[in-house]
Amino acid sequence: MIKLGGFGFIKDYDRIREAGYDYAELDMPEIEALNEKEFEAFREHVQETGGFAGPTGARILPITEPKVFVPGFKETDLESYIRSSCAKNAEIGIKTILFGNGKFRWLVDEDSIRHEEIFVSFMRMLCDIAGENGQEILIEPLGPRYSNYMNTVPEAARVAELVDRPNLGLMADIRHFVWSGESFEDVTKYSHLVRHIHIDFPLSYPERKYPSVRDGYNYGPFLAQLEGFEGTLTIEADVPQDWMQAGKDARELLNHYGVDQYGRQ
Repeated sequence: MIKLGGFGFIKDYDRIREAGYDYAELDMPEIEALNEKEFEAFREHVQETGGFAGPTGARILPITEPKVFVPGFKETDLESYIRSSCAKNAEIGIKTILFGNGKFRWLVDEDSIRHEEIFVSFMRMLCDIAGENGQEILIEPLGPRYSNYMNTVPEAARVAELVDRPNLGLMADIRHFVWSGESFEDVTKYSHLVRHIHIDFPLSYPERKYPSVRDGYNYGPFLAQLEGFEGTLTIEADVPQDWMQAGKDARELLNHYGVDQYGRQ
């Protein structure tokens, strides 16, 4: 059974729930930025609404510039932030942390890859802290417009093997498959690692339009790779103006391509 999620922010939480999604995929830095009073109020609201905020949290780091491959970076520079963010997000039910952060991991020059062990050490720290909170980390391969490191599932799988942590896996986003020219079959080939899916209309840029059976794109070859998949699938697109219509469009799309049970009716 696939669970269907909608990506949004705290202001969208109730609208995502009311639109019939199974969960809201929320921005972790926004939650971490809440002061104590704001966080307690949101945590109580999540509890009152049945823990709808879980299970996935997006974008662990609020960093939009090269960092990890910049000379002088140490993984411990971010340890305090990561400890606070993981613990806080765990309190509202986020058990799966999606690690995209393409600019953070951007290779600053052709020699940067020689220092990959620094990134591996950072990922080990991230996984260990997440593990202390009962969370897993999923690396998101990003297309070349978003990152120049780990663009495909096989590339991310190689790094995951180097990190060697039991709570580390991968996710697959149709947009980045398209922009990287990657075969959709890698979703099936690496199904032992792929635990989460992102879908949007993959041809728009920089806009991330909501997918629809009427947008002219054939989602069938990608969605066919999800046969037997029992994880989570988020419509990760620009926040829609009408969440109710967006929810209907998402369920219509998946139903059209014969995806197994999803979403609350």
